[in-house]
Amino acid sequence: MTLNEASKRFHISMEKLKAYEDNGLLEHQTLADGTFDYTETELRRIGLIHSLLKSGMDMEALKRYLRLLDDKTGSKEEQIRILRKQRYRLLDEIHNKQQILDELDYMIMEIKKTK
Repeated sequence: MTLNEASKRFHISMEKLKAYEDNGLLEHQTLADGTFDYTETELRRIGLIHSLLKSGMDMEALKRYLRLLDDKTGSKEEQIRILRKQRYRLLDEIHNKQQILDELDYMIMEIKKTK
């Protein structure tokens, strides 16, 4: 599958996919006509990379996670640790946003009381 086809399949911009390649997250094979071709394994990897980046995972953690994933003898515990760390970060962000929402709700309530 070409980069353009992968872009359409995953609804990810070509720029993002090229950035994945530039950062060493993806590899392609070059066909005889010079077209980049992605294996089914690389296509699954695109979905994984995109999800982890959407979660806010930083590039260093993402690369470490992918190395562990590629290393068949890699530690599953370490993979889980990386994913849980990102999960906790997201939970912290959610809790912080919830506090802000609560403060806004309080302000709204106070304004309504004065009417």
